[in-house]
Amino acid sequence: MNQTDKVFLITGGSSGVGKATAIGLAQKGAKVVIVNRNAAQSQQALKEIAHRTGNDQGTYLTADLSLQSSIRNLADEFKRKYDNLHVLANCAGAIFNQKQITSEGIERSFAVNYMSHFVLTNQLLDMLKASGPSRIITVTGNPSFLKNAKVNFDDLQHLNQFNGMMATANAMYARQIFTFELAKRLKGEKVTANAFNPGVIKSNLTAHSPWYMKLLAVFYKPFEKDVCGVSTYLSTSEEVQNVSGRFFNHNRNIIPFHEKFDRKAGEKLWSMSEELSLTDF
Repeated sequence: MNQTDKVFLITGGSSGVGKATAIGLAQKGAKVVIVNRNAAQSQQALKEIAHRTGNDQGTYLTADLSLQSSIRNLADEFKRKYDNLHVLANCAGAIFNQKQITSEGIERSFAVNYMSHFVLTNQLLDMLKASGPSRIITVTGNPSFLKNAKVNFDDLQHLNQFNGMMATANAMYARQIFTFELAKRLKGEKVTANAFNPGVIKSNLTAHSPWYMKLLAVFYKPFEKDVCGVSTYLSTSEEVQNVSGRFFNHNRNIIPFHEKFDRKAGEKLWSMSEELSLTDF
């Protein structure tokens, strides 16, 4: 499928899964737009992507994904610069060891790892529908951690007895439920929504993590990849152009988490997310 006339927006595109997705798409001739809060990092990432792929069409936009005001500005700027959006790749993520409350009153880990995806997707949903057929893909995690995924609705932001890893896991669970609920709401539209496990991807995600996470990262280092095959596949393949509401493992196989999807949990998460949003969609 020809990708040269399509626009791909990738959050967290200067490192990790986002950058690995951008490389895979650039190899297919796609025009990628990466999002990062640091312009210099984005510029360096685009240079590396161009050198690696021979595709120098890539551009970047800056945003602080922990702040919804910045996300709204990002969406507005994107709409001013581009007429279409064919794929939104929600790839941003971070691990925070300490509880931090943003200036907007949201716990930072939850803001970056979940609310950024919810808010940006909804801000761009009208454009995605108008550009259809289009796709939304959202990174989740290893299926072994997700098979019993259950969001803690009593402490959605993990404010009580904060633990960085548990907060990250809770946001991961929320992204999976969000994807299934989003797919349900998009039924009848020419927009699909799927979640994916990227596999072991080269990143600096554990740079500020506890020692045991850094040790685990060293163990996985020989297996790291700098191209994310599954996200590239979900973004471009004709095989999945009509597939929605599914979880794809790194080997492109569908794991049937959707069969356990609790519709009440999906509706509850969506409602609570809207309450935490600082804008109407």
